[in-house]
Amino acid sequence: MSEQALTEQLLDRLPGDSVLMGDSNFGVFSVAFAATQRGHDVLLRLQPNRAGVVGRGLPLQSGLDQQVCWRPSAYERKKHPDLPADACVRGRLIAQQVKTSNGSSVTLYLFTSLQLTVEQLVELYGQRWKVETDLRSLKRTVELQVLHCRSANMIAKELVLAIVGYNLVRAVMNTAATQYNLDPRRLSFSRSQDVVNAALPGLDAATKPAEYQARLRRMLQLVSSCKLPNRNGRRSTPREVWGHGCKFTKRKVAPPAKR
Repeated sequence: MSEQALTEQLLDRLPGDSVLMGDSNFGVFSVAFAATQRGHDVLLRLQPNRAGVVGRGLPLQSGLDQQVCWRPSAYERKKHPDLPADACVRGRLIAQQVKTSNGSSVTLYLFTSLQLTVEQLVELYGQRWKVETDLRSLKRTVELQVLHCRSANMIAKELVLAIVGYNLVRAVMNTAATQYNLDPRRLSFSRSQDVVNAALPGLDAATKPAEYQARLRRMLQLVSSCKLPNRNGRRSTPREVWGHGCKFTKRKVAPPAKR
């Protein structure tokens, strides 16, 4: 099942009047239509070619902010035959050039039903990157990139337990950041997780409330020191992919001689 189809199933679980924000993978008509039909607003990034289809000839230059009616393409109607004949999502098509973290420029193509300024929408969409860093921590640090269970129920249990552990570490990071007046996003998740794992046995073994509180304060102090380095400039060495080994031709083994 596609991620877009899974998203449509999750929409019914969202609180009323939610805002659905997604990257270009979710910037498709079916997601926008399903969300707005349930009373939710959307802020979706579009691929340049899809933005051109939605704009129907509008010049896709930075500064564009135009009311449009997004209609499904023939392909989308074929993929979703249950769409009504007059299916349409009304909103704004926005094109805005922004600066990336490495100083280069990129043009964002956004579709939204929100009545915010372009600056507010760009800032809001920029917050989506935090979701990517959370997913990276879940996959790499919590090791959810590979699920080892073989049934749907066991996979659900594995996911829930891993995310509970992740949320525990995040809760400790937020508490430490609040006490020491820090931005929790400036703390390293992997290092904080190591501190929590090391501190849990001592917290469990505490016999008196005062002892427990002292060890808890020590854990929060250590977590507050797990700060990420400042990376305002470009990396000293550019990212590169390791070269692959030479591929040799397969050795041919002669069949055994007949006797």
